[in-house]
Formats: sequence, C-alpha cells, structure tokens
Amino acid sequence: MREFGELLRTHRLRAGLTQQQLADFAMLSVRAIRDLECGRTRSPRAETLRLLADGLRLDDGSRADLHQAGGRPAGRLPVAPPAASSPIVGREAEAAALMDLLAGGRRLVTITGVGGVGKTRLALEVAGELHFRRGWSVLWLPAVRMPSVDDAQDTVLVTDHRPDPRLLEAHPRLRIVVTALAPTGLAGERVFPLGPLADEAAVRLLLTHVRRVRPGFRQEPANQAALMGLVHQLDCLPSALEFAAGWFMVYSPQHLLERLRSNPLDPTSAHLRDSLRRSLSTLDLRERGLLTRMADHTGYDSEDPVHELCVRGLVRRAGPRYEVLNLVRAAVLEPVSGPHLAGGVALTWPC
Repeated sequence: MREFGELLRTHRLRAGLTQQQLADFAMLSVRAIRDLECGRTRSPRAETLRLLADGLRLDDGSRADLHQAGGRPAGRLPVAPPAASSPIVGREAEAAALMDLLAGGRRLVTITGVGGVGKTRLALEVAGELHFRRGWSVLWLPAVRMPSVDDAQDTVLVTDHRPDPRLLEAHPRLRIVVTALAPTGLAGERVFPLGPLADEAAVRLLLTHVRRVRPGFRQEPANQAALMGLVHQLDCLPSALEFAAGWFMVYSPQHLLERLRSNPLDPTSAHLRDSLRRSLSTLDLRERGLLTRMADHTGYDSEDPVHELCVRGLVRRAGPRYEVLNLVRAAVLEPVSGPHLAGGVALTWPC
C-alpha cells in the first residue's frame, strides 16, 4: 500500500485542487493538508479521513484505499440516504430535536402523524445530516426484511414498518427511526409527533411548488389573503400543498380557494385521500366515535382519548380546545363504500 501522504497528494492533483482548495472543501486547515502530504502526520483521525474523502469526491474504492493507507480499518463504507425528491421547509426545529435524540443515544424513535405531514421527508433530512456531518451509515427499508448491519460504525435504520426488536439487542450502535401513523408500542420507543407546518412556512413551501409550474408567480398584497386561506384549508400539510400547487396552472389563488372551501379534498390527489383514510383506520371504535363527534362539532368530554388523536395528527390544539384537521374532517364525512358508523363514517378504507 502506498504511503498515505503520497496517495493523498495523488488524489488531490488528479482532482485539480490546490492544498488551499482541498482544505476549503474538506473543512480542514492548509497546514493539516500540508502535514499529511509530507508525512508529518501519519495516523489521521477517522473523521479527518472522511472529510478528505468527501472533499476529494472519491468513489467507494478510492475511499477505502485512503482509509487503509491512513491506518484505519476500511470496514463497510458509510451508506448515504436516498436523495430527497422535494425541499424541506419550516422543519428546522423538528430536525434539530430529532438529531439530538438520535445522537444523544435514543435508540428507537417513531415519527407519528397524519398522512402527508412529511414524516418520511423529515426522516430523510435527519438521516442525511447524520451521514454527511457525522459519518453514520443509513439503512433505508420501505419494506419488511432483515437488514445487514455493520457493527463497526454508527448506523441509523429508517423504516415505515414495525421493526424487529431483536435488532437493537443484536446491534449496540444501531438507531431506528420509524415513520408511522401510530406508535409501534415497542419497549423503549420514543414517540415523536409531527404536526402541520406553521402558516408562514406553509406559504413558502406552496410558493416553492407553484413556481415549478408558474415560474413568474409572485406573492403580493393582492393574493396574500388567498394564499393564507389556501394553506389553512389544506391544514398546512406538505403533501396537500405540493399537489394543490399544480392547480395554479389553471386557477388563480382566489378561484382555487373558493373550490377548496366547497370541498377541501376536491383538488387533492387520490394518494392523499387514501393516506388520510389509512390514518383513520388505525383508530379503535371509541376513538372513531370521538373523531366523528369532533368532526360534527358536537364536542367531547375531558376523559375522551383526545391525546391518541393528537399523536396520530388527526386533531391539533387550538387555544384551550382541540380541532379536527380540515382535510381529516372531509375524509371522515366523505361517503365511501364499506361498513359505516352512524353519520356516514367509514369503518374500512381502501389501502
């Protein structure tokens, strides 16, 4: 194996970088790069090796060679999370809190919330931070199967299925993030309820999506009230905002708002409708009855399980009381086929 300094210099020159440029890309000092290349520093830290490999944009084979030359076990290379398909807006506080939980040692975290609120997108964001800033590997399991975990490095497993509890017993450096409509009930679980975006963040996200179909669209005093009305009608749910943005090709904000007021689910996708109904399907009979009464504005008692509805993201706090999300109310009261409760609330929903 070639000397580390020689190998580093070869990679740097091949990338067409000066020592200063590599130092900038790798977030290291020029002196550190110089000492490594001339052999003054022969055993760089694992984090330094990762930063150098990232700065040089090395492929997996070259990265492994650099680690081995630096005297660090190459092991399995940290795996990056899938690339996100949409921007994340207004989730800085939630992302920081989830990062703190995982980096602080919490081993099982379940992000709960209604369909379309952005559970998977938040998990992607935090997984990316753990990978690119801390060098963790990411296992992404949208289906049920047993993953292969490398016990030599910190790993975060992101899944939308109930994980096998034996995984945490077998792999001490593993963290698991579950994205689910309801808590898993596993021992040691930390439930992380995810609610809708704040109003201003929801407007920003809506505008981000609108400009993909109408690049010249701008927020201005004439449409400010309509935009705010739109995000309120859509409960500030990221998935609903993304789909509704496509209607800006044919509707003005004011006309779209009128359509939403007559039926909030009308301009949303079939996927979102099914997702909302899957959220409803996690409720037991008592919880469904409570949600029906709240959707019909007939009230609830203090001993009712409102907390369970909050954890699932179906209702939210509004001052001293709770309110059903607008889209959830529409899904609850919308007639669908199958057995029903009194009031037309479906007991089964398509999956």
